[in-house]
Amino acid sequence: MLLCIDIGNTNVFLGVYEGNKLVAEFSMTSSGQQTADEVVIKLMDVFNLYKLDPEEIEGVIIASVVPRLDSVFEKAIRKFFRITPLFVGPGVKSGIHIKTDNPKQLGADILAGAVAAYHKYGAPAIIIDMGTAITLFYVSENKELLGGVITPGIRIAYSGLFSKAAKLEEVRAEAPASVIGKDTATCIQSGMVFGTAALVDGLIRRMKAEVGTNPAVVLTGGEAVIVKDHLEEEFIYDRHLVMDGLRLIYHKNE
Repeated sequence: MLLCIDIGNTNVFLGVYEGNKLVAEFSMTSSGQQTADEVVIKLMDVFNLYKLDPEEIEGVIIASVVPRLDSVFEKAIRKFFRITPLFVGPGVKSGIHIKTDNPKQLGADILAGAVAAYHKYGAPAIIIDMGTAITLFYVSENKELLGGVITPGIRIAYSGLFSKAAKLEEVRAEAPASVIGKDTATCIQSGMVFGTAALVDGLIRRMKAEVGTNPAVVLTGGEAVIVKDHLEEEFIYDRHLVMDGLRLIYHKNE
């Protein structure tokens, strides 16, 4: 079995594959204060909960955008599984040609999503990942990742609004009955949901116009469920896109 780990700024997502099948998935919060031993304890709890045998894990691959957690998870993986994890980064084979000005700056999760999108849906493609940040990246028909757009995620964007405006209360990120809100809460919800959907739709259209193609649009990420039913552009929703990408990258580097 293969363990795939996606370390993000807010959460850490983990998936266990048996062959090509995802047999278990779980998450934990990202904390710069946690130790390797604390990660081991969490892994023990999760593997017990899902009745998984750590001895059956034959490989571990990690995509991380939080450098301070890299050594923590590497130590934890070595301790718990007695395996040295593969980190997605420079020198790792992916099958995608990175054509940005500074390839080393590209997030490992973005690359994993691009790999899975190309493998599962072909190219050209726009890959949208909605989490702490909303990222939209373009992969050409020649498997070239040319660049993209990064904008704040919904909760990050609105946490700033709440912190700066004393009279605004935090509200749930869900769609109100109408675009025109009837009170402060529904006005904010309209901005969160319909405003973000309009932002994503607009960026998709501008990217399509700029590249002059009609790429597939693949949507993933924890916050995608908040807006996906309100997008006007056609898209494919793939909840496990990054996990599948990590699995594919791992097997390219065996």
